[in-house]
Amino acid sequence: MALFSRKPKHPKPTVQLADVAAGLTTFAADLLSGDRLAVDMAGPDGEMPFTGEDWAAYPTGQYRLDRLAHFGGPSPLDLPDA
Repeated sequence: MALFSRKPKHPKPTVQLADVAAGLTTFAADLLSGDRLAVDMAGPDGEMPFTGEDWAAYPTGQYRLDRLAHFGGPSPLDLPDA
């Protein structure tokens, strides 16, 4: 019976493991470079990517690219140490 068919209407997108690894590597590099926005994203109130698609999209995410274009590197949101 077609009414109870379990066939998905849209196939699930497949994410390449290399793309997910590139996203995680880029996020780690942002953290190591002192990017406060990346640190805040990883914090308890942050909104970290949680799917493979989100991690694969992280290196080219518009928010990250805008941040890098504006600051020319990691976001300098921290006050310098006294």
